[in-house]
Amino acid sequence: MSQPENNFKEKITSVVLCAGEGTRAKIISQNLPKSLLKVSSLNNQTILSLVLSILKKLNLDPIIVVTGHLGEYIEDSVYSFLTKNQYGEDSIIIHSSGDDYKLGPLFSFLSITKNEQIFKEDKLFMVLPGDTVFDFNLIQEILNLLLENYSLVIDNSIIFYRKIRTDILKKKYKKYYPKYEKSISYLRMEEKDSITIVKEISQEKLSSLSNQEVINQIIPIFIFNNSYIKAIKELASSVKFRTIREVVNLMLERKKQFFAISVSPENNFYDIDAPLDLKILNEKKKGGQ
Repeated sequence: MSQPENNFKEKITSVVLCAGEGTRAKIISQNLPKSLLKVSSLNNQTILSLVLSILKKLNLDPIIVVTGHLGEYIEDSVYSFLTKNQYGEDSIIIHSSGDDYKLGPLFSFLSITKNEQIFKEDKLFMVLPGDTVFDFNLIQEILNLLLENYSLVIDNSIIFYRKIRTDILKKKYKKYYPKYEKSISYLRMEEKDSITIVKEISQEKLSSLSNQEVINQIIPIFIFNNSYIKAIKELASSVKFRTIREVVNLMLERKKQFFAISVSPENNFYDIDAPLDLKILNEKKKGGQ
């Protein structure tokens, strides 16, 4: 690892959100957090352990795991992961969101601002959901892009996306429609001085998007610097939000800039919103995808 790359990685704090109740996946998760669902096609590892393994392989320390609902199970799982892989206990910090998780994922995330050990001025915060399985190559590509765009990244916040045709996405869920309808988040963007600026984060049912349409699908990994998080916290204290998407859209309306960076469409992620998502993931991975 080069010295500039190493120095840049030291500025990144990874925040894995594992605080929500995951109500839509209760059929399979029962009394376990959704992050602890096991993926049979990936050596029966939990979703959380898959995320943590990638971050550790990429030498991203520290990692913050934000807990809430059934947090004691998450905590036990993290300690088991550390012991099994012989990692130092201080490389993963467990942060309880208290009751903030009941207000939604945005407030689970914002709870880190109460912890001075975590929320530091000179850090960039890479926020990931704890219920999504990512390809290793996707997160590695994101890190490379952050390093390549260092001067842009360090003073701003970044949203990643991939250009993909809607018919490719629809094919994944075709045999389950209309029993299961997937919602897709995507960006509306504009070019400004050769830089891509986010105009809006949209979310729609996949079935409502026309076939052959190319969309800028969001990768559910956000990069925030300290000042943006403070601005988000200030907004959230006066306006009711539940999600990061909602507060980012209001910030965009108020002329706060977010930059968009594209990633390769070949690298995948699988957000587990419902039991069928886990089934689809296992089918894909067993098929070698």
